[in-house]
Amino acid sequence: MKRRTLLIASAATLGVAAVGTAAWAYEDSHVFVPQLLQQLVGDFRMDAEDQRKFVDAMTEHYGARKLKALMALYKIRAQTGLGSDYTNPKVDQFERRLVTDFMVSTDYLRQRQAENPKVSFLGYRLPCSNPYARFEGVS
Repeated sequence: MKRRTLLIASAATLGVAAVGTAAWAYEDSHVFVPQLLQQLVGDFRMDAEDQRKFVDAMTEHYGARKLKALMALYKIRAQTGLGSDYTNPKVDQFERRLVTDFMVSTDYLRQRQAENPKVSFLGYRLPCSNPYARFEGVS
């Protein structure tokens, strides 16, 4: 085989592998985020419209590119185990922020006593959605 043919074939193979990897790492945030929340928080039900509002608000806050990058890093680490001293803390922080944003943006804390609770989106990053933190009428 000629050297030029080998180089072209190698470049084509690498290009196909790169496109395949990008497609594998890319996933719709409206599918990925609710599935990840189910894994991190546990069983709960949420209307599709509320899920869409939560993910849209999250995308607006973080930016679409940053959210896609964090999702890709998370997926790569979860499915391949690959990570670095730079990416692992970012993925861990993404998990923590996702759970925190979910808790303060929904009524999960009020509904969690029920098995498989139905959760509603209240607004993104509300100051406090913990019903026990409100002290009304206290002088």
